[in-house]
Amino acid sequence: MIIQLVSMSTLFSLLVTSPARRVAAFAPNIVTRRVAAAPRSPQKSAFAFSPLSSSTRRWMATVEAPTTQQTADAKEKEAEPELPTNDNDEDLLKIRHSSAHVMAMAVQQVYPEAQVTIGPWIDNGFYYDFFFPETKDPETGETVEARKLSDQDLKKIKKAMDKIISKNYPITREEVSREEAKRRIEEIGEPFKLEILDSIKTEPITVYHIGDQWWDLCAGPHVEATGGLPKKAIQLQSVAGAYWRGDENREMLQRVYATAWKEPQQLKQYKKLLEEAKKRDHRVLGKKLDLFSVQEEAGGGLVFWHPKGSKIRMMIEAFWRNSHIAQGYDVVYAPHIANINLWKTSGHFDFYKDDMFDQINVEDEQYQLKPMNCPFHCLMYKDELRSYRDLPFRWAELGTVYRFVVLVSIPCPSYLVVGLHLTLPCTVPSILCPILLYRFSVKPPTDTNDPAHCMD
Repeated sequence: MIIQLVSMSTLFSLLVTSPARRVAAFAPNIVTRRVAAAPRSPQKSAFAFSPLSSSTRRWMATVEAPTTQQTADAKEKEAEPELPTNDNDEDLLKIRHSSAHVMAMAVQQVYPEAQVTIGPWIDNGFYYDFFFPETKDPETGETVEARKLSDQDLKKIKKAMDKIISKNYPITREEVSREEAKRRIEEIGEPFKLEILDSIKTEPITVYHIGDQWWDLCAGPHVEATGGLPKKAIQLQSVAGAYWRGDENREMLQRVYATAWKEPQQLKQYKKLLEEAKKRDHRVLGKKLDLFSVQEEAGGGLVFWHPKGSKIRMMIEAFWRNSHIAQGYDVVYAPHIANINLWKTSGHFDFYKDDMFDQINVEDEQYQLKPMNCPFHCLMYKDELRSYRDLPFRWAELGTVYRFVVLVSIPCPSYLVVGLHLTLPCTVPSILCPILLYRFSVKPPTDTNDPAHCMD
């Protein structure tokens, strides 16, 4: 049995309720019931919770019952169907991919100078990256700065999208040779598409057309016509920045994010989920509830756990240990830093050095803050001669890992991620990473996406 963890958003939502409910929600006997469902090892865990005292049980008996409104809200939430995903609904995936193409067509209709790059679907919708070059004023001949999209621009783009959808243009697939694709791209002056074409290694090259009005390199899939898109279930959300090819020395693109669903009711349900998420924003609740803080004097992005937050963290960690120990795992600990040669041997340095912090010189040798736990555990495993009869080894660690992860927006911040990483094989996900993401201005931001085919 896989142990189910309480999400951080749920934990924080419980904190904003009455003290009685908070204690009732975190009551150890609830944890005990969950863990009891999994096979236990014969040895009793040293981390087991102690049973509730009689005084605590008497006090919990006084916890007030849910109000009528709370009961109604709970029933309404239960009645809402689960939103579909790209993985379980191919029609939804087609809607999102075709919506991305329609949006790109609309952008170039409204702003002809815009150049398109990539536009894939994502978990809750899609995005498209655009480059806006400097232009010349036709009357004065003066250079006009590159356009920066605003919320007002998104309204214009959405209006143009609705018109395209209403015209019900057919969406057709065409196979062309690499030479023909290159000729067409050069004809319309889209340099980014040439780079995308070079990155496509398969042949023939597939192109999708919206009527005879617009086309793009793409592998599909798509709806049959623009009229098949539910325009009232599509919403443009925001604009962010992204460097082309993730290279800070290349062009800064403008990324338009959007969400798309099969019907308006699903969009309404999704927007409701976003509103609920805002209420449980850990950055707001952490400060409001005096759980943790980020002290700028110590450095941006470094988390200081206050007494209340530390108590919650200890409870979560104890639950994690109990869950793992109950399923036969041993808890281990490893250093936070190691010689750079270890990371070269493991392959981390060659493949992920852009996401790792710079090395530290110690007595004429270079050391690296660990981005992952696994190389340490490999060293521990090979510390002695072992047999296949010893397998499987089940080791788990609440190890702090250090990774440089950049999230780009306009203006572009960069971020430091310091989180608790669980070593594979593991039965539960990391539980503290979401609340350890903060701004940390260290070096220029980049976009780690690797644009290739638009469906990538």
